[in-house]
Amino acid sequence: MALNEKAYHNQKCGFTIAHMTEDERGAAAVEYAILAALIVLAIAASLTAISSTISDNFQFISDTLLAAISG
Repeated sequence: MALNEKAYHNQKCGFTIAHMTEDERGAAAVEYAILAALIVLAIAASLTAISSTISDNFQFISDTLLAAISG
């Protein structure tokens, strides 16, 4: 395949660099995916930070209930 034929074939199929840089059809989906990933990371970091506090509170409630039941 000659160079001109290959260039024509690539343009015909839409695989040129210019075409790929101008095409913004998937940009919004990628932006939303990145935003969702950042939100998930923020939630995971928050839960990790407060997990020991929550665990301590449940342990305190459990100990208090056991002490109340035991008399």
